[in-house]
Formats: sequence, C-alpha cells, structure tokens
Amino acid sequence: MIELLGEIARDGDEHATVRFERRYPTTPADLWDALTSPERLVRWFAPVEGDLREGGEFTIHFDDGDVPRCRVVSCSPTHASTWERHHEHGSSLVEVGVESADDGGSVLRLVHSRLPAPNAAEYGAGWQAYVQSLTAYLDGVESGEWREAFGEAKAGYVTALAAQEG
Repeated sequence: MIELLGEIARDGDEHATVRFERRYPTTPADLWDALTSPERLVRWFAPVEGDLREGGEFTIHFDDGDVPRCRVVSCSPTHASTWERHHEHGSSLVEVGVESADDGGSVLRLVHSRLPAPNAAEYGAGWQAYVQSLTAYLDGVESGEWREAFGEAKAGYVTALAAQEG
C-alpha cells in the first residue's frame, strides 16, 4: 500500500477533514507564489480564474470537468489563506498556510474541512496527488500521472477513514 502523505479524520457522522504538512526546499515567498499565482497553479494544480484576494471569487477548472466556484474567506500577507469551496453537498473550507522551516526552506500546511464523509477519502487522495505534483514542480521534474497517484492513494484513505468507524 502507498504511504499516505496526509491524515484523515471524521468530524461527527456527516463530515471529515484531511490534513497535510509538507516541507519544501524553497523560500516561503516562492512557495506562496506557487500556491497563489494562476500562472504557476496551472503547472501543478489546475487552471484557476478569478479574484484570489480576500472576499474574491474564483473558479477551478479540473480536468474531469468539475468547475467548482470558490470564495476567498481570508488571505493574509503572512502566507495564510482560507477559501470556501461550494459543491453539491454544501460547502467545505480549505485552509492553506506557509511558514519558514528551520532549515531555510518552508512548510506547507493544508487542511480541507467540512468534507462530506462519503467523499472524504476521494478528497484526501486528490490532495495527495496534488501535493505530489507540487513537489515535482518545485523540484523541477516531471510529475507522474495525476489519476494514477489518486488511484493509489484512494484505497489508503478509505481504509484510514473506515478504521475510525470501527
């Protein structure tokens, strides 16, 4: 089984949260730019259009035809942002933070909460595939196939979430 890069946890009966914390050998400013610049987001995540400032609305254009509308709830110059993703099950929150690491690099903290529990493992696997893609992008290497990374990770997140039901 593939190593899970994130953690998944139930929040009551209906919701779950996925969390990722990763270190990168780049400056916090560079990592933040990779996370917020549409020109760079398209290289590792997806095309993003709209206003990425606090209070702004934007859309993400995923390859599978999913085009969620999102709203930036907060955005701070200290490299922290929260955005709300609207979907058929209501809305969820994505919190992204970037901090300096002791080794001169940076740390990414990503938390996606209020996920519908039946779909939470898919969100965990999706974020894992994107975190792997971001790592490859920042390392200057070709990332693997997103769908393959997603498929490999999904079973692990399903198992981790099911273990909490027992």
